[in-house]
Amino acid sequence: MKTLFSLLLLWLGFTSLHAQTWSKAQIEKANTGKDIAYLSTVEKECIMYLNLCRLYPQDFLKFELTKYVGNEQYGDYLKNSNYRKSLISTLASMQPINALTFDADLYKNAACFAKEQGIAGTTGHTRIKCPKAAYAAECCSYGMSTAKDIVLQLLIDDRVTSLGHRKICLDAMYSKIGVSVGPHKVWGTCAVFDSN
Repeated sequence: MKTLFSLLLLWLGFTSLHAQTWSKAQIEKANTGKDIAYLSTVEKECIMYLNLCRLYPQDFLKFELTKYVGNEQYGDYLKNSNYRKSLISTLASMQPINALTFDADLYKNAACFAKEQGIAGTTGHTRIKCPKAAYAAECCSYGMSTAKDIVLQLLIDDRVTSLGHRKICLDAMYSKIGVSVGPHKVWGTCAVFDSN
């Protein structure tokens, strides 16, 4: 009887834990870049994670942000971050907005800049050889290697007083995105999100 009770508790724990994840339908709706053969897995997942936040802000808060205080590489650097707390507040009251769809021209623009910055080891938005006119808004992430960490870095926008990346990521005005992730000479990884 004790074994049966233990198994029941284990099953209930597993079921409730498993219930606290994204549904297949949510993933499908958010994963707008999944069929683009030349995107890397990380690039596809960046689009998906950002769209999950836009489409399902309260679920994103519950599933991805509530326990997120940093990553394996940098530790719990966000544990006491007021920027993380403000994102929690934003998502708790945010209305769902449209998913971003993949755009090939925006991708080419982002890929050019990710490569340019990666080789030069620079940060910011100053382009030397890459065109600028092809996008309305841009976010750049450095030093994060997983899609979830890249997207959360941009959404939390730790120590960016303007919250410029967060505002772009959660702006319903934008409907298209190009994402490129590549190596960076100084930070290891650079991700560029260009939107229209």
